[in-house]
Amino acid sequence: MDKEKVIQYKELFSKKFATLWEELGDDLKWAKDVTELRVQMEYLEVKQDRLFKDYGKKVFIYGQADGPQVISLLREIELIERELQKKYLQIQKLKTEH
Repeated sequence: MDKEKVIQYKELFSKKFATLWEELGDDLKWAKDVTELRVQMEYLEVKQDRLFKDYGKKVFIYGQADGPQVISLLREIELIERELQKKYLQIQKLKTEH
């Protein structure tokens, strides 16, 4: 397949996907958002478990974050938590609109 045909195929596919997405019911879109939220929550749990297993009470009870690895994990967890809060608020807004 030449490059031009691949580009045309991508454009056609993206248009078709957009059309199909618009035709989906709001319930399915809401279910997709809830599923994404659950997956992100599980990912957050994994990160928190790793942090606890690797660094234990020192981080969770005493709030002491020593070293770049701990700080990196804590930042990543904070970012995930913020994203989850945003997504949760979006879902709540959609839920109240319908």
